[in-house]
Amino acid sequence: MFRAKKKQKITFSERAILIGIALIPLIQLIPLPIEILSKLFPGRAFYADNITQTLNQDDISNRWHSIALIPSATELAWLALLPPIAVFISTRYMTSQQLKKLTYLFLGIASFEAILGLIQYGEGSENLFRLGNEYYRDSAVGTYVNRNHLAGLLEMVLPIVLSILIAVIKKNPNITSNKDRGSWHQLLLRWSNNQGNYFLLFFTIAIIILLGTIFTRSRTGIMLVMLGLILSFFVFIRKIDLKKLYGTAGFIIFSSLIFAFEIGLTPIFNRFAAIDENMEKGRGLIYSGTLQAINEFFPLGSGAGSFAEVFQRFQPIDFTAGYVHRAHNDYLEWILVGGLPAAILIVASLFVYGRRWIKVWRWEQESIFYFIQIGAGIGTLLLLFHTLVDFNLHIPANAIFFAFLLGVFFYPLEQQQIRSKKNKPTASLPYYPPKPKEIPKENLANPFD
Repeated sequence: MFRAKKKQKITFSERAILIGIALIPLIQLIPLPIEILSKLFPGRAFYADNITQTLNQDDISNRWHSIALIPSATELAWLALLPPIAVFISTRYMTSQQLKKLTYLFLGIASFEAILGLIQYGEGSENLFRLGNEYYRDSAVGTYVNRNHLAGLLEMVLPIVLSILIAVIKKNPNITSNKDRGSWHQLLLRWSNNQGNYFLLFFTIAIIILLGTIFTRSRTGIMLVMLGLILSFFVFIRKIDLKKLYGTAGFIIFSSLIFAFEIGLTPIFNRFAAIDENMEKGRGLIYSGTLQAINEFFPLGSGAGSFAEVFQRFQPIDFTAGYVHRAHNDYLEWILVGGLPAAILIVASLFVYGRRWIKVWRWEQESIFYFIQIGAGIGTLLLLFHTLVDFNLHIPANAIFFAFLLGVFFYPLEQQQIRSKKNKPTASLPYYPPKPKEIPKENLANPFD
């Protein structure tokens, strides 16, 4: 079902990053003698000394342990990486049409989450639609436990919906044209065709996604949605060339509406964004403890999946909020558990991602899928910002959605051009009717005469 006519190649840099992501946890599972671990691997001596207190020295010299402090957690962390990696790779075995259909399915899932979140907010804290979630009773959470994770999903989706709207406007400028504004007949005809319905459908989805994000009451989510609107405006303004479509006046009016909408979101942000000073202070303390742990275990890290147990040693005394299971900054957590190799992978991935943006930006394409690619790039960028203050990429659902959008964004641009040329209809040749066949002379006479 998902096999394309021609397999898409994954570039060397992408392949190297994927292999590195998969190999780091596996290398950390290699067992070594505890004595070697305590002497050569930073941060292990503390745990070796504690083992010494319970076992005699002879026993310790014969004991082995994996490089990772908690091998069972590292195994689980490695298994959690496999679905996103598989999703990213599988995008290269699909056609752009298949990926476009899957993108529409993704938009449907996100719309369902946003509508569920709006129902949850409207019905209060004790309604059936909260699905037993006892946390964030004053916020929309969808099927997630944390409102920030629903906001992470929706902020990835909004630029894609906007990209489809822009693609429809570019292909059908009459949809938003002011021509024949006095003729209701012309207006109804314009909006009753398939493209008009298409535009209205995705415009409605954009409003639902926007409202769903606002009612999560996630400050970071709302701020990133506002940033996503601005980025989408500046990115797509070049692609559709509003001056050519609607003239200078239309360009100024459209630009003014976008910025007026952004300004109008500010009081909404102040009204709905949840401000928790204790949480902000707590995040600062978590970052401080995480940096101390990084310094302790650098450059080899403590082992994938070991953050929660390792952090207890470094948890500041002032932090009284309880058990900390995430760093609330995925980059810091990856460096703590993965060490220098993880830091190198982060830098390399961001470099490859930025280089891809340059290529996509310079490309010129008219297809809806190309606009979806741009929207996917903006959506993944927003989540990369969000993960600076949260752990969205440690949530399996969001990690898989992120990997899918990343696969769409990295889908070969050249393959679309080749396919579009192959499918381009050839010029029609003039039609010459066939000459009538001559009747033999012997058949011209009537045999019954």
